[in-house]
Amino acid sequence: MSRKPPVVLIHGACSQPAHFEAWREQFSKAGYRVVVPPLPGHAPVERDVLRTTGFVRYVEAMREAVRGCDEPPIVVGHSMGALIARMLAAERLTAAIVLVSPLPGGRVPAPAAAIPYFAFVAPFVLAGRPFRPWPSAIRRLALHDLPRAEQDAVAAGFVPESGRAYRDLVFGRARVKRRAVRCPMLVLHGHADRLVPFAVAQGIADKHAAPLIAIPGHGHWLIAPSLADQVARHALTWLDEALSEKKDGIRSRGQPE
Repeated sequence: MSRKPPVVLIHGACSQPAHFEAWREQFSKAGYRVVVPPLPGHAPVERDVLRTTGFVRYVEAMREAVRGCDEPPIVVGHSMGALIARMLAAERLTAAIVLVSPLPGGRVPAPAAAIPYFAFVAPFVLAGRPFRPWPSAIRRLALHDLPRAEQDAVAAGFVPESGRAYRDLVFGRARVKRRAVRCPMLVLHGHADRLVPFAVAQGIADKHAAPLIAIPGHGHWLIAPSLADQVARHALTWLDEALSEKKDGIRSRGQPE
């Protein structure tokens, strides 16, 4: 039996590797070697780094993490991390990608429910200053489907975000070369996501002809520990099939003479 490729888990904005712990455990139990690198300035929190770091630096840091693997890894990204995963896939650095509650390339969506939150962070974003997520807004937009105790635990792990990086997203500076993405891709998205509408995930899946698994009744925080068994299991099942098909395709073509 051949060794499974490594897995890189990429967290999103205002987040950190600890938020992916339940998924790290799921993938480790399935026999994968898992790496969960922090975005610059996120773990540990370094405000000086966040003040001077834009989205391009986030991509560079994750590119370095991916290239540090001994073979092209599977990259699983949540929210902004999913956008980074697609960008790395376009560079042909990944064996497969799993997009969880993905942000799109180009301008970030602004659903009506999120507008008060965006108004709160706008001065920080426009000035390029680090900002802390607004707890009540995060609960309402990203954690609303989770039990209150789990909301408390997840919210306690949120960290400041780079206003520069967020400004890059707001002004549509993070774009994906769609046609360059050739590896297998899976999209996972909650039907009740208030932060990134389900239609965004549908659009990403359609553009890449990728399967989309909808998670009924759940929102943006699909990486929550209480959902890991359900949602990560979808990813693991799909990966078993996708990687098997990829190997079969290579065998059917044979080796070059």
